[in-house]
Amino acid sequence: MTDLHKLKNILGRDNVIQHNHEKGTDEEFLWYRTQEGEELGIRKTAVTSDNEQLLGVFLTPLASRPMDEDQTQSAWFELLYNDRTSDKNYRIEKGRLLHFQINSEDVEHELFVEAFQNMLSPDIIPVWRDRYSGVFIEPSDLPPTTVQQLDELIHTIESDFYMKTTMFIGSPFSSIQEAKKCFDKEEDFYEVVAEYPQRSQIYTLTSALPAILLHQAKRDDLTYVQNQILKEVDTELLNTVKVLLECDLNYSLAAKKLFIHRNSLQYRIEKFSDLTGLDPKTFMDAVTCHLLFLSLD
Repeated sequence: MTDLHKLKNILGRDNVIQHNHEKGTDEEFLWYRTQEGEELGIRKTAVTSDNEQLLGVFLTPLASRPMDEDQTQSAWFELLYNDRTSDKNYRIEKGRLLHFQINSEDVEHELFVEAFQNMLSPDIIPVWRDRYSGVFIEPSDLPPTTVQQLDELIHTIESDFYMKTTMFIGSPFSSIQEAKKCFDKEEDFYEVVAEYPQRSQIYTLTSALPAILLHQAKRDDLTYVQNQILKEVDTELLNTVKVLLECDLNYSLAAKKLFIHRNSLQYRIEKFSDLTGLDPKTFMDAVTCHLLFLSLD
């Protein structure tokens, strides 16, 4: 039995977690690394002062935020995560926020920051919310980092350091006050869009819009629409149309990914159209299909 399971048996399953991927939990848990290398969090309310000392003997205590910070990073953290302004120098008055979430157990925080600053610019400011998430603050006097650049960077990090990452590219801000407003909205949108499967690990406001709209819809309404439109469509047909949309309606590429002849793909799409009344080759119907598939996942 691992240390994680032993502690869950002793302290309760809800009081011990393995990853801090839930919003707000960084302040509620004490973080440790086991001898097996697992990182786990123990709810503070479940630990007495004596227990905390004992845990420190068998486990390695970890800081909830993983790296030392200068005054600028501390000021940004207080502004964004605690809604407290500071008279310290924020250094960047105009720019945008690049939100990130690392979905891996073993995180090399220094290497992660170093990779971004080497590939983008040493002028971007890293601000960690906890051991797995945070933002990079990109100043406006730098050329805006593109989706393609970030996509290549996080795939390199995943390949070299085994850290799987997603990101949300924020909108430009022109003051510290606007930065806080952008941050609050973008964090909410990031949380919403992470619930829906996406082709890319990089989210933007435009790519997040369908998920945001679906999030506002009533689940009963979505279920009714799904059942009415897709009730006669089997899994193979659904997957065929999904792949076609993922390939931006490129029939040759979609047929190649599906390992079928182009004519077979055409036949399946025509069958889907007969069953649903939707023609994915047209813009409006392609949008409807995309929203339907997002709502299914």
